Amino acid sequence: MQEITLMPGRMHGLARQQSLRAWLAILLLSAGGRLISWAWRVAPAARRDEAAAGLEFHADADGSGRIYVDGQLRGTLSGVQRL
Repeated sequence: MQEITLMPGRMHGLARQQSLRAWLAILLLSAGGRLISWAWRVAPAARRDEAAAGLEFHADADGSGRIYVDGQLRGTLSGVQRL
């Protein structure tokens, strides 16, 4: 009788024979994900020294808030009464 050994694989549950192309794809995808993660850590953060000029928030009695930029309505936030 032939013996079958099951080993858990890292990506696909059970280990199975894969082609060189499949292994290369897995390697490149994991390396790409790691590089993106590093890029986000190294990228300069947005400046937050200054408050947004002309930004206003008004809450209404019906429970919705409105956001104005330079006197122009830019959006509403339902269920938000204060920021």
